[in-house]
Amino acid sequence: MGDERTNLTLLAEKMSPLLIDPSHLSYCPAMDLLALAAQDERVHVFRLNGQRVFGVSKKEAVGGVTDIQWNPNGNASVVSLLFRHRAYLTTGQSLAVAFGSSVCIASANSGKIMYEKDYPTPFKAPICCLGWASNFTDVAAIRERLSSLEGTAVLDDLMTSADETLNPQFALDLPIELAFLDVASTLPKLATLPVAGSQGDVFSSRASLDTLFQPLPIGSADRADVLIIGHEDGTIHLSMSEDFSIGKFRLQDAEPSLSDSKPFLHCSHPLFTTHALLCSRMSTGIQEIQLVPFDLRLVSIAGRQLSLLASKITELHSLHRYLRQVQEQLSTEIRTSQDLPSRFMRNINETLLEKLDCTWVNAAYHLAATGHCYPEVKEWLVDELGERGHKRWDKAVNVGYENVRRLTHESLLPALDRLRVLISRLRGLSRFHSSDFSLGLSTLELDNMLDSVNCLQLLAHQLLKCAVSELQQFAAFSTWLRHEIEKQAADPTSASAQEIAEKDMSFDHSGILDYIQGAMQHTQMLAYTLNEVDGGRPWDLEDEGGPIFELYKGQMNNESSGFRSQPQLPGLAGMIQHFEKQSGVFFEHISETQRRSVQIGVPISLGVGNPTCADMRMVDEHDKTATATANLLIYVALGPSPGQDCVNLFRIRFVVENGMSSTTSVASRRIPVATAAIRDLKFIDDRSLMLAFVGADDVSRLLQIDFRPSKDSETGLRYQETGLAGKTALGDFDEKEVSGSHEIDLRRLSDIAIHTVHRFPPGKMWTPQRLEINGRKGRRTICVLAEDRIHYRQFDVDSLDTGHGSTPRGGGTEDLDVAMSIT
Repeated sequence: MGDERTNLTLLAEKMSPLLIDPSHLSYCPAMDLLALAAQDERVHVFRLNGQRVFGVSKKEAVGGVTDIQWNPNGNASVVSLLFRHRAYLTTGQSLAVAFGSSVCIASANSGKIMYEKDYPTPFKAPICCLGWASNFTDVAAIRERLSSLEGTAVLDDLMTSADETLNPQFALDLPIELAFLDVASTLPKLATLPVAGSQGDVFSSRASLDTLFQPLPIGSADRADVLIIGHEDGTIHLSMSEDFSIGKFRLQDAEPSLSDSKPFLHCSHPLFTTHALLCSRMSTGIQEIQLVPFDLRLVSIAGRQLSLLASKITELHSLHRYLRQVQEQLSTEIRTSQDLPSRFMRNINETLLEKLDCTWVNAAYHLAATGHCYPEVKEWLVDELGERGHKRWDKAVNVGYENVRRLTHESLLPALDRLRVLISRLRGLSRFHSSDFSLGLSTLELDNMLDSVNCLQLLAHQLLKCAVSELQQFAAFSTWLRHEIEKQAADPTSASAQEIAEKDMSFDHSGILDYIQGAMQHTQMLAYTLNEVDGGRPWDLEDEGGPIFELYKGQMNNESSGFRSQPQLPGLAGMIQHFEKQSGVFFEHISETQRRSVQIGVPISLGVGNPTCADMRMVDEHDKTATATANLLIYVALGPSPGQDCVNLFRIRFVVENGMSSTTSVASRRIPVATAAIRDLKFIDDRSLMLAFVGADDVSRLLQIDFRPSKDSETGLRYQETGLAGKTALGDFDEKEVSGSHEIDLRRLSDIAIHTVHRFPPGKMWTPQRLEINGRKGRRTICVLAEDRIHYRQFDVDSLDTGHGSTPRGGGTEDLDVAMSIT
């Protein structure tokens, strides 16, 4: 075995304090971050040095973590920094975590959950598969750019590099450039909000707010991110740009042969709108493995506008949540500010009703207007309320009014300004594409939504005016109340009593009387924030149907003149709810239009069996001479089924024309191995496959195999055509399939030695159980989880190309065998 190579560079060797779930391990494609699910039913994210970055958990999760997936682009937060005439991208990253039937998307910048959404199915099936892919919207321009950069750059460079010279050159189009012109970035930033419940934490920090309300990231206008969510009952949900839901599809509804199919693996390619799911289907006690292609033609039909539309709809969802949170915070502040004064007034009202048949409002008005104080009122002012009670009253109300002013001025009005700009932008896009139904935009619906925003802005301004007016009135009332407490407590014959009496003329008696008969017993701010109105029933906005701004404007004019129309229009809460209903109809029309461009293909049976591991890879085999067609290859690697002795490889060839794929051939190849020798397998790139192998000598190794035949060499496997369908048993190996020097037999020690790229120390501590590879050029890193589910090692796969030895990055040993801390 002396010919074995061990030239993988060791980056880190760590030990987790908790048992790691081997089925939920994901390496970030853009940052050195590893996400893993532990036995505490939480997802932890670590750096290479073992430092914990953040965690994702859900208190009410049923069934724990079911899958995790990183965003392929890392465009959750992208900032362009100019340094020496070069643009650098500091890239953040999003992590999707499935808990039961819900998905949480967390930002690596802030560690907070940015989006959380439940994806229910008719049978309440949990999520079993997550896929997050990126598709270019203008493939022709990308291919042309790749052709001009042939020999100097590959597809990964276009997706990850900050070098603007690598970007594709799109045809100049003034309407598109105007559509992508970002105006919202010139608006004031939204203010952070206090933490309020599980959903309010996302708005409590500057970092998370900047991530939510950011312009379309640089370099992302030419691509669309698609989130695929698969359930155990065969239901597939599609979403774009984190929070733009396309809708759900049932596999069995599209193809009867997919009944009882359960997706467990997804793959895609940036240059193709064709995606693929690997599904398992139980039939009469036998498991069948199926490959299900589906075409997202909406990416190619809508083009570059799709990424803009998805980004703006996601931002619209975020503004919905922000407005709802502001409205709830405003209601809380108003109620809190009135709570303490209400308790004080209830105490005196009981006494006054019993002895004088009046309330504190009547007695206070009588005291302010005449100067005469009832004995019961004097006793309450001096003995119960006193100076301390007055300070508490004054602080509670002042803080409440100031918070209402701050929230309205710094949060509510700026959010509505952003909402107006966003809807106007969508409206312009709708009017420009009025004859094109590929986007599903409705100008009429956007006009109604804009009308609702006008109503909300009117309500916000009225609320601000009301808060300022009542605050001024309360300031006069509070000064007068403090004076009355001092006056009633003083000895009438003393000199201090004369000085106090002389201050009576300096009070704003008009403001005092207005506050006593108005805001002290019922603040008008509640009418603007809640659905509660004096008297009448709420207006049925659904029956109105058309613009309602003039109705609001007319009611405001009537109220200012002292006349209340019936029935009353709702306040902020009701208007926000109405706006959300309008937006829901708008979103549904867009989603319905996009769903019509999704086509689920005919499944391809890969055989029956229960493979221990599986992986899938899409490869571009584009013919440069073809104009409208392209060849797409999907390679599927299936580990041995229990008791069987070979790795099964499949090559499925598709022809893609105008966004529609069709299967042309299926070929297979089997690699013989010893029984139970393969623990896991993963595709590294478009040429190589990595195997976690345990030999007969109980020594664990990593093997690298060229799974794809090379045109200019004898390396790579050869495949045998098998037809488009068939249910052969996975693992039935025929010795005749091994022929020629280019074939591999991993039962031979010589073949094992040739393909070994790393050899682990003996012992169970380093018997590999799970592999995870990020697969990006220049950043290909493999994580190997040991069988004890505690230890894992991380290697630099690109060191295979340079031939460096297994020395940690930087030449030191500080990253070796360090116990991590989870707090």
